Amino acid sequence: MHKLFWTVFLRTAAVFLAFWALMAGVISFRSLDAREASLRTEIRETLDWNLMNCQLVLEGTAAAVEKPALLADRMAACSPAAGSMGVFRIYDLDGTELARSPLTSGYFSLPGTGVYDYFLHFDPVLTDDEQLALARLLRADKDLCAFYGTEGGLYGEGDVDRPGLYGEVTGVVEHNVVYPQKLVYYFADGPLTLLDTDSAYFEGKTLTTLTFDAARLQSPLIWSDDPPKLALQLFRQAQARVDSLVGSRGPSAHWAVTMEGGAGYAHWAVTMEGGAGYAHCGTVAPYDGLISAYGAAYRPLRLATHGLGLLYGSTFFFALLLAVLVARSQSRSLQRERDLTNAVAHELKTPLALVRSYAEGLSEDIAPEKREEYLSVIVEESDRMAALVGSLLDLSRLESGQSCFQPVPVALDQVVWDVLRPLERPARKKGITLSPTLEPCTLSGDREQLTRLVGNLASNALSHCAPGGEVRFLLRVEKGSALLRVENDGDPIPPEVLPRLFEPFYKADPARTRTQGGTGLGLALVREITALHGGRCGADPLASGAAFWCAFPICQAPDSMV
Repeated sequence: MHKLFWTVFLRTAAVFLAFWALMAGVISFRSLDAREASLRTEIRETLDWNLMNCQLVLEGTAAAVEKPALLADRMAACSPAAGSMGVFRIYDLDGTELARSPLTSGYFSLPGTGVYDYFLHFDPVLTDDEQLALARLLRADKDLCAFYGTEGGLYGEGDVDRPGLYGEVTGVVEHNVVYPQKLVYYFADGPLTLLDTDSAYFEGKTLTTLTFDAARLQSPLIWSDDPPKLALQLFRQAQARVDSLVGSRGPSAHWAVTMEGGAGYAHWAVTMEGGAGYAHCGTVAPYDGLISAYGAAYRPLRLATHGLGLLYGSTFFFALLLAVLVARSQSRSLQRERDLTNAVAHELKTPLALVRSYAEGLSEDIAPEKREEYLSVIVEESDRMAALVGSLLDLSRLESGQSCFQPVPVALDQVVWDVLRPLERPARKKGITLSPTLEPCTLSGDREQLTRLVGNLASNALSHCAPGGEVRFLLRVEKGSALLRVENDGDPIPPEVLPRLFEPFYKADPARTRTQGGTGLGLALVREITALHGGRCGADPLASGAAFWCAFPICQAPDSMV
């Protein structure tokens, strides 16, 4: 049975998992379509936000040498969904680049100023490995993205979870921009070094150390739903798309270009001369004089499946559970068919051998007085095989629901009496007492089938009752059901085998001879006939013998009795 189960399970699981994979593929495809549309919308909205901030900077009162840093600070990249990244660039109408999205940036406030007027530019200084190292440090403790000192800083002690003392940055200072070589936060319990690089960028350059009392750091590698390494790959791919879009031809206010292909895209969104907007998908934005370009890169599989892990996992588990349940049912059914086939072959083997043996004897020159005996054995064994085949056909029809069943009111107590009358003489010969205690009750059922059921119960009880014992027939009505119980004295039956007695050809005692029982299908037919009538059956152990019972729903107001 164990080997059969695994054989069936593997075949069934393959089918269920194939359907699961198909379902997961359809869900992922639909999810990808929706998320790609959402990605484009969110990136365009981020572009609008960046353009608005850039225009505010250009129209502001800051000194011209300070505006490039301010513009870069307002051109943050975005990772609107797992597995995606968008980067942006802004040009003037002459094609001069004004700002681009930085990978890692920040700003800080000098002590006592209360204004974030210095900017940190990490990208020209750090390698990709150093970018990843800094991003992992900040992801591990996101509170480090914002630093507040208590000594003359912007916030007083107790306003932040981890107040610091002050910070120091060492690097190359150009106007209001610092290219950091070393960045340290000082806390009451000691300094924390966030960055200390030996980049070749600083060779031959003058380093300056500045003290600050507040700072903020930002990078899409920190806040992306993706691991830093994947987020960095997406950022670089998005940059490469914009580079391919721009190419050797400078931006112009008279044309727009779209580049798509693979897992990403890039667009020009151009402000038309003399108009009050930029041409992209019919949208209008009030950023006259600016040309923007943006690129996006994404991983289709991650974009489509992110957030659906619970759905995939639960449906995968459900598919396996269904495969187990179906495999268990099929393996039991197959095992039952095998057992039934073996049992039928075993039951037919002996009578067929006898028929053949006696038929061969008849073909020889035997004494005439033995011919009658041989013919009697052949007829007897033929009848036995015919009864077995007939019972098998009846059982098959009942199990498949093909039995012709037209319920009518039937007096079950009268059926029991009709079965018992012809059994009284065989019972007396064996010294067995039949003791019926029957309450009148009426069922809605098939009289012929109910007669067979009672007859099988009676035959089973008589064949297992010890000589001199008693077979008791009890019929009573309780809780809207008719309970028929047949008890016989005899050898006790182990409780664990009682449920199996209703299986075809099952024998509690394997050593039992053929002459002690019928076809081996009597109790199996009892079970199916009971189910046909909407009832249930079972067996109970007795101190001496066993009891078999059937419970049926009864008719409340029968029109007639059969």
